[in-house]
Amino acid sequence: MFVFYLLSSISLKTKNIKLLVLSLLILLSAFINLSAQETTVVGQVLNKVDKSPISNVSIYYKNSTVGTKSDDEGYFMIRTNGNYKTLVFSAVGFRNTEIHIKPGQSIGTQIELDEENMLLQEVFVIPGANPALIMMRKMRLLRSENDASRHSEYKMKSTEQNLVLLNKLTQRSISKRLFNQLRKGSLSSSDSALVLPLYMTESNFLITAGKKEQLSKNTFTSPDFGEKIIEKLVGEMDVQLNFYENAITVFGKSLVSPLSSVGNAYYNYYLADSLKTTTGKQYEIHFRTKNSKNLAFNGLFLVDSSSYALTGIEAELPVQANINFIRNLHISQKFSLQSNNYWFPQFEEMALNMNYELLADSLHQKPEIFVKRSATFQFTDTLTVKSDNFAQSDYTQTNLNDKLKDLNNTPILRTAKWIADVIFTGYIPVGKIDIGKIQQTIRITDIEGLRMTLPLRTNEKLWKNISLGGFVGYGFKNNIVKYSGQAQFKIPGEKRRVLSFNYTDDYRRIDYNYNGFMFRENPLVTGDEDISSSVFGLRSAGKMSERNEYSISFTNEWNADIESIFFVRSNKLIANNSLPLLLNGINAVSFLQQQSATFTTRYSFGEKTYDDHMQRIYIANKKPVIYSIIEVGRYQFGNQLGKYGKIMASMKHLANLGFAELNYNAEAGIVIGNVPYPLLEIPSGSETGGYSTYQFNMMNYMEYAADKYINLHSELTFNGQLMNQIPLIKHLNLREICSFNISYGGLRDAHKSLLDFPAYLNPLSKPYMEVGVGFSNIFKIFTLQSVWRLTDLNHPEVSPWGLRGCLRLSF
Repeated sequence: MFVFYLLSSISLKTKNIKLLVLSLLILLSAFINLSAQETTVVGQVLNKVDKSPISNVSIYYKNSTVGTKSDDEGYFMIRTNGNYKTLVFSAVGFRNTEIHIKPGQSIGTQIELDEENMLLQEVFVIPGANPALIMMRKMRLLRSENDASRHSEYKMKSTEQNLVLLNKLTQRSISKRLFNQLRKGSLSSSDSALVLPLYMTESNFLITAGKKEQLSKNTFTSPDFGEKIIEKLVGEMDVQLNFYENAITVFGKSLVSPLSSVGNAYYNYYLADSLKTTTGKQYEIHFRTKNSKNLAFNGLFLVDSSSYALTGIEAELPVQANINFIRNLHISQKFSLQSNNYWFPQFEEMALNMNYELLADSLHQKPEIFVKRSATFQFTDTLTVKSDNFAQSDYTQTNLNDKLKDLNNTPILRTAKWIADVIFTGYIPVGKIDIGKIQQTIRITDIEGLRMTLPLRTNEKLWKNISLGGFVGYGFKNNIVKYSGQAQFKIPGEKRRVLSFNYTDDYRRIDYNYNGFMFRENPLVTGDEDISSSVFGLRSAGKMSERNEYSISFTNEWNADIESIFFVRSNKLIANNSLPLLLNGINAVSFLQQQSATFTTRYSFGEKTYDDHMQRIYIANKKPVIYSIIEVGRYQFGNQLGKYGKIMASMKHLANLGFAELNYNAEAGIVIGNVPYPLLEIPSGSETGGYSTYQFNMMNYMEYAADKYINLHSELTFNGQLMNQIPLIKHLNLREICSFNISYGGLRDAHKSLLDFPAYLNPLSKPYMEVGVGFSNIFKIFTLQSVWRLTDLNHPEVSPWGLRGCLRLSF
């Protein structure tokens, strides 16, 4: 049995290596059993379609009682002293396979089984039709009726637990056997030493139709690992798993549900069995993805024969699927019949391995964590007594706490924490000081040449409710120092309230948008020239102007979904060749002074957040985010005084379409009163090789102006539907992407009476449009698009076409 255990625990990448090890083990077995003339067969059983292991296969000698079953990774070993010559492999949903064995030999083999549709006698079948497809058609027709979460009387409480474990096997991944033990909470004492707990939470929720309200939460985490990366990770797993929908969303990826209206294009279905239960007869239907690269599952579900409602489901994503960093994704759900004759969720579980290949080093070639989320549901007014063990694991709250305290600050964890801080906040913590935002450290402009900047802020280790920060930058071309200072005060209380003071003396893009709140939600985005625009642009940035800026702001959280910011600003825009302040061709003034008060409100719907001291990190869901902005202000240049108002609204949304994801953001606004051109609404352009979903990628800086406008940025990302069909290319996991951006508005001539428009500035009198096609997930981190500009090709210094790329790390 040692040979069999070794086969089950080894994780090998190539078929040749597997066969080599099998052969060596067989030689060992043959040597041991030579005198007994024992017949020994060891091997692995795979699915012929996607080469995935098949567990629980019945393996037996024909016309005998000698048999065994394959383990979770498809491995098996069978021995006999009998004179049997035919070995049979049998599994539900697959055709039986037989191989001939010469008695007395020891051999290693790899068996591939063909899928088969099994017909049941008790199910009425139209000749030539697949009974599973007939049942699937009925299930889809009754989806709305059977989906209990859509009904007004849907109300329950849930207890949800999350568990994150670190793989201590630094040289190899968590095996399928160990994964299943972790998932089922059945670790042996020897296997429990192979993983180390990092994080655990237990939360209670009240769930009604369309709403999920958190009642309580307890968190236990390793201080060495930090919460940012885990909160982001678990937050993106905190989804309501509803297979009645067309897609299941995990880590921002849309996994096609077997019940999807387009399911027949992605799945093969097999009617496997009918079962008699205490609630009546149920059918067991197996489903398998037609292409293992697609984001579609393999598994089975149980269906009530009278209502065609789901009563249970087991689904697993193929290891070959076009998704990054995730292995062994397994989802399980059970439903119970209620007195209202609806099948309500009773238990659900999602478990996966996640490998951080970007953190690999010589000591940790396969850095990997195990993540498990489990939930139990009930329909009484009081929550059931919680289990002593977290997430149905072998760990109790007490021993998990002890292990967390004993967790060493290993190099791999320090690296993970460093990367998490940079990605999720834009800052690098160094003791009581944070360095950042990190993207501000270097840039290249025509005015300053190479600019080196040291940005700093204090963190919560120095003061819990106070943060002081700013930056100092030096331009090596003009030998001028620029700087900024900021003070922030958090008002103690349950809701987030922050008072901020800021002064900045610096150069900015001439079209810098002070109201680009949605754009700057990404902590790695500044909306200005920075290290990313210098790298992707491969050029020195022009069209910069000097600014002196004062601002006071107050942030108030009204509730979990609504927060507002009130800004009072005073900006001094200093004229230069890129920002001329002329009237009738004559230098009118040397600067433009602007004072404004802005009230902006952000609306979200069930979105989770994580507060890192003064900074808020948003964990996006699949629901829209809406901004409303009202601004009133006045301006002065020379002896000219004026007042104005602005009303703006914007929305962003990442929508699942089943076959693709649609990411769009739309904005509209109007300027009230006549203003000098720098205060008009300027669509955000791009003069770099970088690509952004919030900019017009073939539009120049300040190429257009408008006093009423509507902008749309849209991006459709497929998951390799085309590339997954091409031999060799499909292994690159490329994802097709296409984009369409449009801006349209109007501009009154009265604005030109205040200041002359620069030669490069044009009224947005007809729609500006651009389209792009390309690929994302290049080497898992790069997106490249070919973008065509469709309108106003006669404008000076514009290009009709260009390649645009960006770094985009996603699952």
